[in-house]
Amino acid sequence: MKDDVRKEIIKTRLVEEIKNSGMTNKEIAVAVGVNIAMITKYKKLIKLPSITTLSKICEVIGADVNYILGLSDN
Repeated sequence: MKDDVRKEIIKTRLVEEIKNSGMTNKEIAVAVGVNIAMITKYKKLIKLPSITTLSKICEVIGADVNYILGLSDN
């Protein structure tokens, strides 16, 4: 899979799962231990989160990291 396609999948799924969580960017940022601006940057793919940070975000919002990364379909 091309990098541009993978990045678009990550962006789309991360935004979708954050929305489904019902949590605000601020709530997620506090729970993960990052600045609120970083959550916005991750959602817009201005910056990619590290695997550790992505794992923490997924844990907080109740999402599967493999789904976010496009490695599974659910």
